[in-house]
Amino acid sequence: MTRTGTVIYECLYVKDQALSDPFLTPLSIANDHPEWRELQAFLEIYHRGDWRQHDFTGMFSPKFALKTHIGVDRFLEFVADNADADVCLINPFPQIGYWSYNVWMQGEHAHPGLGTATQAVLDAVGIPWQLREVPRHGPGLLAYGNFWVARPAFWQAYVGEVLQPIAEFLLREPSHQAAQGILRSTRHTDAAPFLPFMIERLFSTYLSLHPQWKVAARTVGLREIVDNYCLNDFERLLTKTLYAEVDAADAQSNFDPSMIKNMNMICSLFQQHFFDYYAHRVHPHSGKSVFTGKPTSD
Repeated sequence: MTRTGTVIYECLYVKDQALSDPFLTPLSIANDHPEWRELQAFLEIYHRGDWRQHDFTGMFSPKFALKTHIGVDRFLEFVADNADADVCLINPFPQIGYWSYNVWMQGEHAHPGLGTATQAVLDAVGIPWQLREVPRHGPGLLAYGNFWVARPAFWQAYVGEVLQPIAEFLLREPSHQAAQGILRSTRHTDAAPFLPFMIERLFSTYLSLHPQWKVAARTVGLREIVDNYCLNDFERLLTKTLYAEVDAADAQSNFDPSMIKNMNMICSLFQQHFFDYYAHRVHPHSGKSVFTGKPTSD
């Protein structure tokens, strides 16, 4: 089959919605399950079979440039430079990796109960992962925001064999305790259940548990993280304080239990600061506060 380079879709679900970037391809969906967020867009692409037609396929939200500080054209250049990879990604929150061992440590502090709810879904679907055993997610695997593209084989293995069975379970057994649990509301700047935060974290989890895939991550240095990605002074302080120790541990693949325990403590402090700070301030990515979900003044 002759494939057609890299195609990145943007989900369009409201009338007269325009593409946020000219390098994205429109993907119109019915939005029958708004609480599913990106999951329904991934499944729409999967069911259409579009991922079979391209070397790399992805699906980005309109906030790509806001969160990553680059245009889609620059990410496409990165993909072209890593044409031998199976997956290419960019993480819009590189700073979080300095105080969180993996996506589930951060997720549990940001959305208390997320780990238990996710494990229940995995067990119900028959996906044999134990979240307590998930390893480190360093710069090469950490990927908040669903900003990734992948080859057809990866789409089949990850979307077809992980996300699709989860969706089928939610539709088939809506009264199941695990299905109801993952749709419980969580604290966020927009009203949302646990589900989209689970989906976002399954990607890095899958990669860390299936190391056969060749992953290319577009990473940035300390100065750029501090200047462009950190959202407030506390994040900048944490990053500058922790980066040397964490970078060394990543280089040696050596995170001892005491270091992981310390990261968990710092992650809890960061998350409490996040809740307090954005309780009365606008979050720069959403224009809303954490608790009310309504615009506020600083």
